[in-house]
Amino acid sequence: MNLSIDRHPSPAALKLIIVGRRRPGTTLAEHRHHIRQVHGELVLQNIAADPANAPRRYVQNAVFDGTFRASAPGTDPFALNRDFVTQIWVPDLETLGRARQSSFYLEKVKPDEDNFVDQANVVFMPTKERFMAGAPMTTNQRVKLFGFVQRAAQASPEAFFQAWRSAAWDGGHRGPLRHVQNDPLPTPMGPPPLDGIDEFWFDDEAGACDFMGRWSAWVNDTLVRPGLAAAGSHFVLLAREDVVHAGPQ
Repeated sequence: MNLSIDRHPSPAALKLIIVGRRRPGTTLAEHRHHIRQVHGELVLQNIAADPANAPRRYVQNAVFDGTFRASAPGTDPFALNRDFVTQIWVPDLETLGRARQSSFYLEKVKPDEDNFVDQANVVFMPTKERFMAGAPMTTNQRVKLFGFVQRAAQASPEAFFQAWRSAAWDGGHRGPLRHVQNDPLPTPMGPPPLDGIDEFWFDDEAGACDFMGRWSAWVNDTLVRPGLAAAGSHFVLLAREDVVHAGPQ
């Protein structure tokens, strides 16, 4: 491992990852404008108006490429292509619940979601993030790769997580600048739809695209062939990061 371990704490203990598609009938350009220039500004107003019941950190990731699973549409939330990954940091699930019940959110932020999101196919995943390697990102608009993995039904959770968390990526030429693993958490509605989310940062699209093949090959060798993950269950999204609200430094 050539990357230095990041010892900087997360600005909050819980990270909500929202994976979604644009509203039907809208172009990608229309979606991009609305999610950042309209909705993003509403979120910033929410943070300013009610900081105790608002995200501590807020990041938008505009998806420009990736893969999706071969499941039949309607049976799998990840059988459709995706347009965005939004990330929201809060101290705990209770704070997240209050944030989604605050007057500003209910009156201004929530009604706007119908204007740019395919609400029937959006996926919400509260996660715990774990820094694996890398330095804090000092500039915005990095390119990111999200890698999503799912444990095979017959595999023990212990064996799956031990193998997944064993990854040690070389940060050499076109390698990742930073690596975070996100553990999806169960909610009152049931178990999470995935078992792990890798998150990598890169200087440019070429580096992320090159690494996509390396990551997929690693998943096949380390998780799929030993029977820890089902074949075809993993997929990737490539995105451009926009740190809309950086939170406390």
